Amino acid sequence: MHVNKNKPPTTKAKLLGTSKRVVLLTIVLIFFLLLWQTFSASRIHQQYQESLMDAVTDRILSDYQEYFTQLRLEIDLFQQKQLNAIAAVEASGNQTSSEQYMEVLNSLRNEIKNTRLFALIDEQGNGSLKHITGNFLPACEEEITSTVASGSQESLFLHRSGKSVHFDLLQPLSTTKGKYFFVAFNPDVLNNLLSKYQLPHQQLFLMRADNVGEIELTTESIDYTSMLIDAAELDQFSFVKAIPTTRWQLAIRLSPQYSSKLYQQGLVKAFAIWLVLTLIIYGFYRLQKIRSQSHFKIKQELAFKESHDPLTGLVNRARFEVVLKEQIMARQQNMSMAYGVAFHIDIDKFQVINKSFGYAVGDNYLNKASVALKEFLPQNAIVSRLGSDEFAILLPLLPFAMAKEYAHEIRLFLKNISISTLNEETSLTASIGVVILDDNQLATEQVFLSLSQAVSLAKEKGRNRVQIYQSDDKQLIQHAEEMMAIHELSNALQDNRLVLYRQEIKALSLQSTAHFEILVRMISPEGVLVPPNNFIPAAEKYGLICQVDHWVIENTFKSISQQINDIDTCYSINLSGATLADRDIFDQVVTLFERYKIAPQRICFEITETSAITHLKSALHFMDNMIAFGCSFALDDFGSGLSSFSYLQKLPVNIIKIDGTFVRDMDTNEVNRIFVENIKRSANAMNKKIVAEFVENAEIESLLRKIGVDYGQGYHIHKPELWYSEAKV
Repeated sequence: MHVNKNKPPTTKAKLLGTSKRVVLLTIVLIFFLLLWQTFSASRIHQQYQESLMDAVTDRILSDYQEYFTQLRLEIDLFQQKQLNAIAAVEASGNQTSSEQYMEVLNSLRNEIKNTRLFALIDEQGNGSLKHITGNFLPACEEEITSTVASGSQESLFLHRSGKSVHFDLLQPLSTTKGKYFFVAFNPDVLNNLLSKYQLPHQQLFLMRADNVGEIELTTESIDYTSMLIDAAELDQFSFVKAIPTTRWQLAIRLSPQYSSKLYQQGLVKAFAIWLVLTLIIYGFYRLQKIRSQSHFKIKQELAFKESHDPLTGLVNRARFEVVLKEQIMARQQNMSMAYGVAFHIDIDKFQVINKSFGYAVGDNYLNKASVALKEFLPQNAIVSRLGSDEFAILLPLLPFAMAKEYAHEIRLFLKNISISTLNEETSLTASIGVVILDDNQLATEQVFLSLSQAVSLAKEKGRNRVQIYQSDDKQLIQHAEEMMAIHELSNALQDNRLVLYRQEIKALSLQSTAHFEILVRMISPEGVLVPPNNFIPAAEKYGLICQVDHWVIENTFKSISQQINDIDTCYSINLSGATLADRDIFDQVVTLFERYKIAPQRICFEITETSAITHLKSALHFMDNMIAFGCSFALDDFGSGLSSFSYLQKLPVNIIKIDGTFVRDMDTNEVNRIFVENIKRSANAMNKKIVAEFVENAEIESLLRKIGVDYGQGYHIHKPELWYSEAKV
């Protein structure tokens, strides 16, 4: 059996063509990519380390300044607490005893950690307790002198004496203005802060800003006696930041061995990964070479099953729709095409074969017919099995003029197919519907509907015949018109080419609030107004009426919401039977009420007697809910059905609209006038209002007033007027 199978996927074709050369090229490419990734990762890691070092130095600077500020506050607080003791020491001067001094010093050490000693500095910068503390170091005297001269300590630095290291803080003496309270501290906290924030592979240094290369403190194990670095090492620092009010700079760098070690580890790791990947790729290549053929064959079979009928091997409906859609699109792009025909074949009385000879015989015939058709038709033909005994054929290059003749050839060909199991007297015939894919066939669903209509008509006319859809048959002409109307309506909904008219429902007996019925019209692409009779019946027949109803409801609400000064006028909206049967319609309508903030009392829904009876259960459910919500209902076209009065008692309507056929000539037809009078009496008994449609002249209006009809509607009272439109033609 000849079948047009799908082409192998591109990726599978590449796998089948994989060679050792491609594998080697891939391995080499991976090697260079891993090298590039190694160097990139190292650079990124170093950049990350630099961002960390920047943050670390900022944090240490902040903590150092906070520490010095805290020490000064604690010194001032201590002076306040020990004001008398310090004043006594100051008064004693060089006569202060060691016991007196140590008492204050011990208190100071208890209050402030890392305190070494204290002294009192006079206005000339001399210490008054040298007989106890000894002489100041030259560096200390330098710092004291600069502080006394400037009035503030602006050049803090470490002082060394042998292995002893300390720093000094001078705060104004609380007891005497102009004098200073001198305290020496161990640098343990400064060291601890460096150690606290040091991260792996980072080196921190507290260096002198005024003496380049001199190290004050560091996290590295360097002897204090040799704490100097040369200019080459200075260039290795990533960040060097000055500490305000001191002679210090905070410097940070990565360990010199870290970068080289990082690169070495990265290269080793990259080589190991490359080696593993090479083995995997080669193994996959060997395995894929063995499995690719069988794997591809399975995929091909699955793809074939998805798009073909399992019994006949012909393409299924889904695949046929794809090809048909491509043909329609090609036609739309080239309107001068005069070729492309679709056929729908229905085997006549095929169920008789199944029931008389068994399903195996029927399947055998279908299989044989499928093979024969493929051999009989041209190579470019697409043949599909649509159902049990139905086939579709697309001949993309068959000229329009040859469609009927070729369909008869197919019919005669099928008639000549014989099965040995059947009696010679038994003959199988086929009814064939034909659709020429001209510019009126705009969608695949439309083509299928047209084919179905044509083949149905062929069966009605006696079977074993061909029916062209584009013919002068009234049923097919009507179907074509309906299909065109559905297409135009779909485009109108999409392009927003529907418009709303309104017609007044006039009170005939008592004054009441203004009331209008909403009427929908369509604007053609040429700007011509299309009456509802040209598209509403087709919309109801082919399931588009719910979209129309929803559009009318929403745009009616939208228009009402825009009329700010009108808060009383009521509006009647027609609903179809399909909309009444929609389970979601109540929630959708309530949502629109809430969105546009419309009072439910202003809306009356009109339902026809036929639609209400056809969908009685769903209609009652919707009506009960909407009445509870605040809306009202009118029964339209009353009297046109056979059981109008019996169903009237079941439907919770507020208004009865008498069918216009009984009103339009009641001035000359006494029977119709009596019918209207009877409806009025019945309505009064059921406490319902009456609307008479088709009031065409003043005499009819006068008769209606005499009868007591509540409302009138018709061209004599008010001709429909344009009310809402956003159409752009």
